[in-house]
Amino acid sequence: MSYTSRANETGLLTRWVPDRLKHSRLYRWFLRLTRVLQFLSSVISLGIFSQRMYKVYRLVNSIKTRRGVNGAIGAVEGILAAAVLYTLIATVMSLLLKGGGPRWLRWLWVLFDILFVGAFIAVAVLTSPNGGMAGPRHCYDDRGATDTANVTGETTTGDDSCDLPWGTFILAIVSTVLHAITAAFHEVRDTYRKHHKAGSDEHAIAGQHQQMRYNYGGNNVAAAAPGYQQPQMDNPNGTHRTTHV
Repeated sequence: MSYTSRANETGLLTRWVPDRLKHSRLYRWFLRLTRVLQFLSSVISLGIFSQRMYKVYRLVNSIKTRRGVNGAIGAVEGILAAAVLYTLIATVMSLLLKGGGPRWLRWLWVLFDILFVGAFIAVAVLTSPNGGMAGPRHCYDDRGATDTANVTGETTTGDDSCDLPWGTFILAIVSTVLHAITAAFHEVRDTYRKHHKAGSDEHAIAGQHQQMRYNYGGNNVAAAAPGYQQPQMDNPNGTHRTTHV
């Protein structure tokens, strides 16, 4: 017997999960742990890449008058910041709302998870060591740092943060997998106990009915037996009258 309506489930592959596993604590806490890992991965990746971005900003703007960084670096930073905010909200909501909240909210999480799967694929491409625009091979040096066009007012050193995008690249792959998991499998409402209790009550009622039928049938058999005496209370004098069968 299915313990919950398939139409009320969210997640791309949730309906294929066995009911016994789907309503277990292991399944519920696995998905919540996945949310926590998403948040930690995004925070660590943002911290690593922000350090890289700050270093590049100082180096690049020490040799040119126009402030700014590569558009790819800005895109990665923006995606990571949005991922931190989203995973924080989703993690808190998954811990506070039993069953993941109302159905429309759970489908909204599915949509955002799918979007962040694509976003982290883009981060992995941009920070790829094989030619990514924000990858490890894009290093900067301090040539021209002492030119009159130096707008920072200080002399910079070489780019010693070239390898930091490696961390962002690896964590982008991890985050892609984690968001794919939460998009495919979602927590369902804990209706197992309710349906299990309802099934037990129905079984008890059926047992009572069977016992009543048995008792009723037994009385009929006794009534049909020779010499059975059935007590009667319809004597006007109030005395018992016995009818012999």
